[in-house]
Amino acid sequence: SSCIGIARKTKRAVILVTNDIMMRIAAAACGVEVQEYKNDQIKESSYVGYREIKTSREIIDDIYKKQSLAPEIFADEKPFVANEYITLTDGNTSALCVYRDNCIRLLKDTTAFGIRPQNRLQRFALDALLAPAEEIPLVILRGPAGTAKTFLSMAAALDKTYTDEFTRHTSSTSYDKIYIGRANVSSDEAFGFLPGELEDKTRPLLGCFYSNLEDLLRKGNHEEDAQIQIQIDDMMETGLLRVFPLAYIRGMSIKNSFIICDEAQNIGRSLIRDIVTRCGQGSKLVILGDTNQIDVPFLDKTNSGLTYLAHNMKGSTKCAQITFTEKESVRSALATEALNRLM
Repeated sequence: SSCIGIARKTKRAVILVTNDIMMRIAAAACGVEVQEYKNDQIKESSYVGYREIKTSREIIDDIYKKQSLAPEIFADEKPFVANEYITLTDGNTSALCVYRDNCIRLLKDTTAFGIRPQNRLQRFALDALLAPAEEIPLVILRGPAGTAKTFLSMAAALDKTYTDEFTRHTSSTSYDKIYIGRANVSSDEAFGFLPGELEDKTRPLLGCFYSNLEDLLRKGNHEEDAQIQIQIDDMMETGLLRVFPLAYIRGMSIKNSFIICDEAQNIGRSLIRDIVTRCGQGSKLVILGDTNQIDVPFLDKTNSGLTYLAHNMKGSTKCAQITFTEKESVRSALATEALNRLM
C-alpha cells in the first residue's frame, strides 16, 4: 500500500521490486510496475551428477579386471567432475563407475539395511549415501516424487546407526544419531503454539519419514504395527532419532550424526547455508528436494536454496549429487503416469 501511495503522489516512475507473487499481482492490478529481484537468481545447472560414455568392450573388460581406469583414456570427453558417476557402455555391456581422487573407479554392489537399489541412479545415490563422512559429507538428491530419495536416505541412515534384536542388523555403526528435518511451508514460528514437546510439534510434518521408517523396519519380517511402533518409540526415547525445525538450527553444531533435510526446494539460500554449516565433525548431511514442487511465494527455480547449493557445490570433493528423472519413479504405475502428465 505504501508503494501504491507513493506512485500516486509522485510524478516519477515507481517500480516495486519483489519476488512475492501475491504482492506482484496486487501491485500490477493497481497499475504499479513490478520487477523481480534478480541479484540472487541462478540459472538451474544442467549438471545432474552422472553421465554415460560410449566405449569399447575392451575398456569395459579392463575396468572389471583392474577395478579402475585413468581418466586420460577419455580425453575427448568433457572434464570429469569430482564424485561424478559414469556409465560405460558398448551397447550390450555396461560398467557403473565413479570419478573420485582423479581416478575412474568401478562401483561395487551394495545394499543398505537390506535394501537393494532398483536402478542405476539408485545405485549411484546409495554409493554416495554410504560413503564415509570423511570422504563425502554432503549428498544432494534432487528429482520428482516417487524416486525413493527419502527411502534410500533413511535406509542408509539406519544402516549406519541402528542395530536391534528385531531386525538382527549387524552392520558396523558410523554415526551416533539420525537428525531429520523438513521445510515447513507455513511458518516455523507456529511450532510454539502446538501442544507437546518438540517431537510432538514436528511429527505432523515428518509423516513421510515415519512411513519410510516403518517400511524399512518391517522389511524381511512380519512384525505387527504395534511392534514396529515400539521400535520407533525406543529410537526416539534413546535419542537415536531426533527431529528438529530447520529454522532453529542456527547455533547448533551437530557431530557424528546422519542428517536428512527434506523439501529443500522450499528453503532460501541463507537457511540452506545455515544448515550446511551446522554439520560438525563426523556428520553426513543429505539434502533432498524437487525444484518443480516449490510452494513458497517468493522462491522459484532460480533462487531456491536447493538450486543455490547444487550450483555452488558442483565440483567439490566433499559433495556428490544425483538428479533423478520421472523414469526412475518406483512408487507405482499411477505415480509415474501422473509425473508424466501433471508436471
